[in-house]
Amino acid sequence: MKCKHICFIVPGYPTCNDPVFTFVKQLVCSIADLGIKCTVIAPQSLTKVLIRKTRKRPFSWQDTTDQGNKVDIFQPSYISWSNLRLFGRSISSLFSERAIIRAFDKIKISPDVLYAHFWSCGVVAGIIGKKHNLPVFVATGESVIRVRDLYTDAKIQGSMDAIKGVICVSSKNMQESIDLGLASKENMIVIPNAVNDRLFYPMNKEEAREKLGFNQDDFIVAFTGSFTHRKGVLRLAEAVKKVGGVKTIYIGSGPLQPNGEDILFKGRLPHNEIVCYLNAADAFVLPTLAEGCCNAIIEAMACGLPIISSALPFNDEILDNNNSIRIDPYSVDDIARAIKHLKDNPNVRKKMSEASVSKSKSLTVRTRAMNVLNFISERMN
Repeated sequence: MKCKHICFIVPGYPTCNDPVFTFVKQLVCSIADLGIKCTVIAPQSLTKVLIRKTRKRPFSWQDTTDQGNKVDIFQPSYISWSNLRLFGRSISSLFSERAIIRAFDKIKISPDVLYAHFWSCGVVAGIIGKKHNLPVFVATGESVIRVRDLYTDAKIQGSMDAIKGVICVSSKNMQESIDLGLASKENMIVIPNAVNDRLFYPMNKEEAREKLGFNQDDFIVAFTGSFTHRKGVLRLAEAVKKVGGVKTIYIGSGPLQPNGEDILFKGRLPHNEIVCYLNAADAFVLPTLAEGCCNAIIEAMACGLPIISSALPFNDEILDNNNSIRIDPYSVDDIARAIKHLKDNPNVRKKMSEASVSKSKSLTVRTRAMNVLNFISERMN
């Protein structure tokens, strides 16, 4: 059976003013550019709209890919209730589930496949798939899979029959899904996350620094991610102080704020502006404790940066000894030693930079989209 129309059920979808879940948009638009009709259902929390004072999105709108193809977006509203639970399940998940199901029935589409991002959406897609006799595919890329905290075992099990395949961004996500009893290995495949190589690519470092007003002689490390304990922003800040003579770029936001005279930039950036800041750096450091498969690391690789990141399984598909130094993400001393090694050895940096670019060429969004479609076609036949 040839797949001509995919309905994506996802936790969110980005806009220019609200760049959440950019990896969802990248995959959807890449698949649309391969000639597949794409419809997206992404529920929006009215509670978050009120708290964050952001503009409520319309129920339906269209996105346009780089190649001019249209993607239909549907964003039903629901009320979220933080971690409130009733009879063993999340109230917010219940309301989101109902909003998605009502939206699917309302828009009256007939896709060939339902594609759910994350296991939480996979449960909802499974319910719709069973009702409408549609095959369901789940993409698991969570840093930690918490679906059993959101739904009862009966609800999860009842949705499983419609799931025909599971796409994992890392071997870590595959094993975690197996351990949680969500899928068997024969129904799964590992396809790492990918980079939009039209947005992230090597630039001339001197020109990037001149544009941003950075000193040409500084040794600069970059960080991209939420300013949280999990991502390790303060562990990096402490490690930099131990090394000395290192400047920093912190792209992101969050409750933990790095401080110090070494900081060249700190804050959020539009996604298309990150490339210049990465190219101005000498290395990328992310001492993260948990990931699915980190898009920020792959974007830094595509810009030609040596990587310092965690020696944990979620990095195994994208990092090796050629393009990275794998560290204990809990150890400030380990992070500091890795930074100092790269600072003191420009030839090592050069070789790792070349290896990062080479590896990133196999991790483009177009290649990932084709691999996803091939897996879907194989499981549907």
